Amino acid sequence: MVFFSSNRRPLSRSAQPSQHWSQNHLCNLQRQIIASRSKRASQGFAMFTILLLMLTVLTTTISLHTRTTAGMFITSWQGKLRLARDAAENGLVISVSELNKPSNRMLLGSVPLDRWTTNNYNVSTDGNNVTVTVGNVIYPRPCIIWTEPWNQFVYKITQGALDMASINPPVRTVHDSDNGQYYRVLGIKLTKADRSPVSRSTETAAQNAVSYLTITVEGIYSLGTAPTTANPNPPNSVHYTVQQEYQLVPRCCRQIAYPVDTGSTANACDAVGLGGAYKPEWIARSTSQAGLFKTNQ
Repeated sequence: MVFFSSNRRPLSRSAQPSQHWSQNHLCNLQRQIIASRSKRASQGFAMFTILLLMLTVLTTTISLHTRTTAGMFITSWQGKLRLARDAAENGLVISVSELNKPSNRMLLGSVPLDRWTTNNYNVSTDGNNVTVTVGNVIYPRPCIIWTEPWNQFVYKITQGALDMASINPPVRTVHDSDNGQYYRVLGIKLTKADRSPVSRSTETAAQNAVSYLTITVEGIYSLGTAPTTANPNPPNSVHYTVQQEYQLVPRCCRQIAYPVDTGSTANACDAVGLGGAYKPEWIARSTSQAGLFKTNQ
């Protein structure tokens, strides 16, 4: 039997505690390193989270501010646009009412549109030629109600009506409706029953059929500089244009019936047995078509 001897000697008792201390120190050092790394990682993640939250809050704040500002602008713009539209619609009602006044009802069927403001166009009235101008009466005597002498003044042509048709030169008077609202008539035009145009220089509304009258009115809203006839587009003003088409129906003066409603194709006065000096007049009624055109200048 062979025996081998070993040169390794067992550690002495004094060396064993030193080894254990070294191992424990290394373990503690590893734990500290791991803990330090974990702490730094946690701090970095927390910082990233905080930055992300701050960015989210900032983005949300800017978005809300932008939307609020845009909303206020849109609300303000829409409000001004609505006021301009209200002014246009109010002007439309006033304008058609002006043409429907007794003094102006014969204009559309007696005088071509382009001759309304020339002051040299004559209408035969009671055997005499009466110049179409403000204050003159183109109604014949049988068509005037003579209950009182002052009633003749009811039949005098008005400037408001004559201004509507003029295009050369254009007389687009700006009217003040108060509260920063204004309107002006941009023009009127006539068409026949088949919607073909009526010549502005030579033709008038039909005496035995329905014609169509189109009125275009611009509404203006301006709280700053007031628009004028010479300068209708002051800074920061808001504009809205309305166009309306009406039936233009002839009837014999002083009569209520409209012969065209019964299918008659005769002259409005002949259809009711009134000839001679009696003449037709024209009433704008029954909206046919409407158009709205938003503008801003």
